[in-house]
Parts: sequence; structure tokens; C-alpha cells
Amino acid sequence: MLEPGTPAPEFELPAAVDGEITQLSFSEYTGEDVALLSFYPADFSPTCTDEMCSLRDLGLFDLSRDVCVLGISGDSAFSHLAFAERYSLQFPLFSDSAGEVAERYGVLYEDFRGHKRVPKRALFVIDGRQRIRYAWATDDPSQLPNLETIRSAVESVQDEYTAAHRYQDAYANYQYGYSELSLAMEAFEDEQWGLASEAFGEASWYFSAAADGFDSAARFGESAAIVSDADQAAQASEHRRNAARWFGEAALHFGYEKAEIAEESTDDARAQLEAAREYEPVAEPWVELFDEGESGSGSGSGNQSDSDGDGTTDETDDSTPEVEAEEPNT
Repeated sequence: MLEPGTPAPEFELPAAVDGEITQLSFSEYTGEDVALLSFYPADFSPTCTDEMCSLRDLGLFDLSRDVCVLGISGDSAFSHLAFAERYSLQFPLFSDSAGEVAERYGVLYEDFRGHKRVPKRALFVIDGRQRIRYAWATDDPSQLPNLETIRSAVESVQDEYTAAHRYQDAYANYQYGYSELSLAMEAFEDEQWGLASEAFGEASWYFSAAADGFDSAARFGESAAIVSDADQAAQASEHRRNAARWFGEAALHFGYEKAEIAEESTDDARAQLEAAREYEPVAEPWVELFDEGESGSGSGSGNQSDSDGDGTTDETDDSTPEVEAEEPNT
């Protein structure tokens, strides 16, 4: 069995995922997320069913932004498809019909109850740089892994490189949210209530995504500097998200000529903006950590520009990097 600290072998296999059969590679699916890779002998056996359903129900999905769960056995992708449907499994099941991947991970039965080259029951926690951080295997097919131990192993994964990438993605969403909030405030001041409400909704989405990303970066961070910056950025994002929501509510109430309620919402929104400033400026991403194999800490202060809609303007830092963000689901 491969030990912790060993690079996790890359593989590409047929897989059942989202109700379809497709050719899928490990790195393509997991990206830079932590992966929980579970080998098991066969679909529909009582022990394997218990294991897969336990992984499905495990509280790891509280950390679903950070963790990819994957199953792999020697069964066909068609068997996996039926197995996943029967037990409502929402993660991919890979078909290692020749046992090649199990062999590379050191968890292969050459013969299992008359079947050749079948995966043993084994589980690996793999970090965002495809390094094995935890490994467990058994020769007893009836034995199940300790789920609390697995959860602890996942939660203990810390990696500056992964933290820096999570922070960069979150920072991009924060910038987009900031821009949308500024546009929304202009529409709000011009009493374009419908336009303002829509723009506040987009700003809220971006700030929510930013807060989630900064929280993820804090969980992965090893150094106190990264954890502190990420926590502070998450707080700023949460307050700006709340402000956008309250301003959006105010715009709707103004549109329906409910001025008293609208003014209360506006006051609440401005209070959230003031709270956000206690945690700003948000530090810029740690670009020096993106070189593979390097580890370090450090950050720059990313100052923001544009009006918050309350008559104040922040300073501008022209060095703020251009980064991409996901589109909101609106």
C-alpha cells in the first residue's frame, strides 16, 4: 500500500457520474480539492453497500467545497450506474476492471473468491497537490474504515499552496462583488429600483462565494498570516454580502412605495458596510506561493476603490491583480 507522503498515481477510467457513463481522470475531476478515494471489492455486496452509503452520509459533505469523494472497484461502469442509482450515490464510481489502478496504489487482490485482480477495501485522503496524506487498507473484506478517523484526516489536511489558490479565487469573487455593489449603489441613488435590486442580488452572490472561498483558504492555511488574512477577508465578505441583501430589500420596498420599511432596510445595510470596513482592506493573494514546490507566507494589502454609496471612497491600488471568478447563478 502506498504510504502518506507518496504522490498519488494519476489515472483515467470509465466512470458512472451524475447518471451517465463517461471517461474521467482523477485530476480532471478533483482539480485542487482534497480527494477521498475509496477502493472496494464489488458493487451490491452488503459490506460495500454499507461503506458507500456511509461515505455518502458522512459529515464530510459539511466540507463539500473542499472534498471530492470517489469510489473505485473492478465492476463495470454499467454496474456502477445501477449501484449509484439504487443507493443515491452522488459521487463518481470508477471502473478498474483490469485492476491496474488498485495495483499501482498497492491494494490489489490477485485472487478474491475466484475473481482475479480485484481491489481490496482501502481508503486514501489525497491533498490538492495529489499527495497521499492518509492511507488505510485491510485484507478483511468485511472490515470497514473508521469514519471519524477519516473525517479527522480530511480536516487535518493543510497546504499553503491550496490555501493560496482558494484565496485567489475568493479574492476574484470579492472584487466582482465590490464592483457590482458599486454599480448597484449608483442605480439605488438614481432610484432605479428594479436595476438596483438585480445588481444587489449579483453582488450578494459574489460576496457569498468569496466568504466561502476565504473560509476554505483559512481551513487549508498552515501559517498564522494566511489564516488571519483569510479569516479577516471572510468577515469583510460576509458583511458586504449582508449589506447587498439589505440594500436589495430596500430597493424592492422603495419600488413598492413602502418607504418606512425601505429606510429601515437601508439603515441595516449601511451598518453592515461599516462593519465590513473593520476588516478591510482585504489582503491581496499570495502569488509567490503558486510556484509548485514552494512554500512560504506573506501578503500584500489589497485596497479597493469606488464608492460604497454612502459618500465615502476608498483608495485605489493599481497593483491589484486581474483574476477570474465564476458567473453567478441568477
